[in-house]
Amino acid sequence: VALVAAAAVSMARTPDGFQPGSTTDLIVDYNGITALNGAVISKEATANQPLIGTTTRLLGSSYAVLMIDLDIPTNTPPATNTLAHWIQTGLTPATAATTLNTTRGTIQAFLLENKGNTAAIAPYFGPSPPARIPLSHRYTQILVDTSSITAQGLQTLSTAVNASRVGFNAGTVLAQANLAGKVVAGNFYNVTNPGPVQA
Repeated sequence: VALVAAAAVSMARTPDGFQPGSTTDLIVDYNGITALNGAVISKEATANQPLIGTTTRLLGSSYAVLMIDLDIPTNTPPATNTLAHWIQTGLTPATAATTLNTTRGTIQAFLLENKGNTAAIAPYFGPSPPARIPLSHRYTQILVDTSSITAQGLQTLSTAVNASRVGFNAGTVLAQANLAGKVVAGNFYNVTNPGPVQA
């Protein structure tokens, strides 16, 4: 059992301890800069919404991406809070792979597309860690199969974000929206403020 647990941790595509986690890669590409599995990316590179995709074709009809900063400073460091940076529903998987020329070489990805121009529940805003402890922030993305989501489930997602992006708990919100166990891929990357820490 310990070997299985160790293997799951070493394969984690979302940060250790993050729930709901995933060991399946979610491709996150910022104009050719691939932000995968803990890579350190510049704030400037992440200013605009990325392309997202998977290495294998997805069979569901609808997906959502959630992006959460896990390291929001508090007034009692080293304690941190969370912040929802992006929640987009209405994504459909491409039926054919697209070649992405990236900083990690060529990647074949089945991109997620917003063909219906569904408005984001939480519009994307790029990472911008402040000069406070911690200076380095983990930005986590999860892809959720929403093929069976109800109108009430969508309302639950909207209500959670409208209440506050700060303190967003993905596991709790997905469970309330009847999407527990529906995470199909994940990823995280780091963006660091060069400092120094401000008082």
